[in-house]
Amino acid sequence: MSAGTAEGAGEAGRSLGTLLRAWRDRALLTQEQLADRAGVNVRTIRRLEGDAVERPRAASLRLLADALGLDPRERDVLTAAARTPAVELDGTDIEEPPRPRQLPVGVTGFAGRTGALEELDRHLDPGAGGTRICVVSGTAGVGKTSLALHWAHHRAHRGRGRFEDGELYLNLQGFGPAGDAVDPRDALGAFLEAMGVPTRRVPEELAARAALYRTTLADKRVLVVLDNARDAEQVRWLLPGGPGCCVIVTSRHSLSGLITAEGAGLVTLDLLSRTESRDLLAHRLGRSRIEAAPAATDEIIDACARLPLALAIAAGRAVTSPVLPLDALAADLRRGGGDLGGLTTGDPATSLRLVLARSYDVLPGDVAGLFRLLAVHPGPDLTAPAAASLAGIDEARVKELLAALLDAHLVMEVTHGRYACHDLLRAFALELTESTGDEIGAAAGRVVDHYLHTAYEAALRLHVPAEWLLPSEPPAPGVRAESPAGRRQALAWFQAEHAVLAAVLRQAMTGGRYAQAVRLVSALQFWLLRQGHRQEHLDCLHTALEAAARTGDQRARAATHRWLIPVTAERGQADQAYTHFRRAIAYAREVGDLAEETFSLFDIGLACVHGGRMEEALGHALAALEPLRAARLTVTEAYVLNLIAWCRRALGDHEQALQAAEKALAIATERGDESVQGHILDTLGMIRHHRGEHDEAVAHYRRALASCGALGHRYDEAEILLHLGDTLQAAGRPGQAADTWRRSLAVLVELGHPAADDVRARLRDHDPAPPALFPE
Repeated sequence: MSAGTAEGAGEAGRSLGTLLRAWRDRALLTQEQLADRAGVNVRTIRRLEGDAVERPRAASLRLLADALGLDPRERDVLTAAARTPAVELDGTDIEEPPRPRQLPVGVTGFAGRTGALEELDRHLDPGAGGTRICVVSGTAGVGKTSLALHWAHHRAHRGRGRFEDGELYLNLQGFGPAGDAVDPRDALGAFLEAMGVPTRRVPEELAARAALYRTTLADKRVLVVLDNARDAEQVRWLLPGGPGCCVIVTSRHSLSGLITAEGAGLVTLDLLSRTESRDLLAHRLGRSRIEAAPAATDEIIDACARLPLALAIAAGRAVTSPVLPLDALAADLRRGGGDLGGLTTGDPATSLRLVLARSYDVLPGDVAGLFRLLAVHPGPDLTAPAAASLAGIDEARVKELLAALLDAHLVMEVTHGRYACHDLLRAFALELTESTGDEIGAAAGRVVDHYLHTAYEAALRLHVPAEWLLPSEPPAPGVRAESPAGRRQALAWFQAEHAVLAAVLRQAMTGGRYAQAVRLVSALQFWLLRQGHRQEHLDCLHTALEAAARTGDQRARAATHRWLIPVTAERGQADQAYTHFRRAIAYAREVGDLAEETFSLFDIGLACVHGGRMEEALGHALAALEPLRAARLTVTEAYVLNLIAWCRRALGDHEQALQAAEKALAIATERGDESVQGHILDTLGMIRHHRGEHDEAVAHYRRALASCGALGHRYDEAEILLHLGDTLQAAGRPGQAADTWRRSLAVLVELGHPAADDVRARLRDHDPAPPALFPE
């Protein structure tokens, strides 16, 4: 065996971190020197050498191999070591934080703008004294977004390690047709989620969100592209403070406030030069086709006023009709009486509308029909299944139509599988719908039906009992509602469609579709509540209350008042909770709706528990049993029996409490309702604890924790941990009790729940000087 072979055999058994340290020592490099030579963040090198990265990035490994001068055999050893299982530290798998790559696809055939690109280079190069913030300003359609994305895709990563932590992108919709500019608070929430911050850790207040955003990006190298900003105030909250981050802002305004206060650079885009316009058309149509018709090309450039958007649309018409002579296209553009040339006189929106109309006129009928209907969807974007429901056609066909609209530059794919219209295109499509009221009304109804029925299916996958959801009319013909395959897919759907669902609810109210609005909230509210969107949840309930009143549907009115009972009680508004209860029970009894009567009694019972009125809560829960069984609400019976057991236990009647809880568990187990089983097991644990049966109580609590953990019910998990700690303390195991309470506190702190203060107090009573793990 040769020395080289022996050395390779020894290396093959060593960890990735050990290998990197050995090779770095051989090269006589410090970690900082290796980072500089490889263009890899020194933090990444430290974590790699500490074997703290589960799945190292292939690009980072290649850069390190180059910098260390590894031969082919050593590179193979490095690759093999990188494929070993994840390292565990204190029982937790360590992974690198996400590196978002949110940039939309750049414009194919980008032409010109050399000077503007160089200005961006200068403004966004901190090493050359740049400001790290640059505003790209100009009139609508002048190519601000195209320039920003082209720079981001092709020039931003010059220099090793620059923006290695990702790119964030958001269309702020500052000049949308409905004036629905993105709220900075919502924008911060989206960015924090993209950077891997759990939703439960994102604070509600704008200032707190901005502070967390700046903290998250403080030591990272991230490019932030803020597209279509309304004003400086909208942008200011979204500016990271870290020296490794850069920001590009596009706006129709110069945003002088950012230039004055934040020292932002400014790139003002004018119309393209004639040479740049010709290059743009040549990129899209081919140089030979342009050179074969120079006069027609000049006419097209003049008709489009050298405005990039207009030129792109004209080129799109020529591409979709390859046999169309450019002379004919130029003549068609001239038929507008020279209005396109009027863009140079200061009224680009009016003239551009005619350019869009000419592009629209050459679309096949069904493609044109989908383009018109896109104005009906409230946005901010939609998927192919939603577009299929919008148009009332199958998904395969709608994908073909969307592809045609993408080719004609009449829609854009903002992220994979999600489509949206440019502001001006959407405004143009909206004008086209004004003469087709019946078509548009039916499409608007299908849009609401699509999200209503998909949300219903998604709620079922989240273990929401079907009997808790208000029944809906069957979807309108042509609706292609989605059906998530399981819990994970349901959660992903709600998260992806969160903003769309809010917009659809607003549109349903504006359009007088009140019955659909109530039922959409019925399906949406459980996800909002479990995800911690408490204010939005309350707002939706009030919207549903208004919608139900407008329908005159007494069951809907009962349900919407009933939904507000526990919410208002939780906020300490006991009088309001009782007002909602009285109205809910009156509406339910007026129409003989036993289900709503049951739910109202159950919810007021929960409200009484929240207020510490256990005898009153028990009375309401017992009263719910008769209408419940008459209505055959089998799943709900387990919840009501669990409430009865909880109240009896609190009142000292442990024997009857145990009987009620065991019956509740049997029903839940038989029905396969996983959502309530954790609650019942928690109740059983409490009962066993107060009977002095501590071992049995601990067993119930551990089963309850497993159930809630599997469903992701974090607050329930914290409560059960608190109760488990109490039992351990009573069983003479104070150390385990304190550890369990700290686990509960950790979850509550993570959720930002006010109950954390009570747990801190319990820990202080248990240990006057506990370790400062969870500061006030």
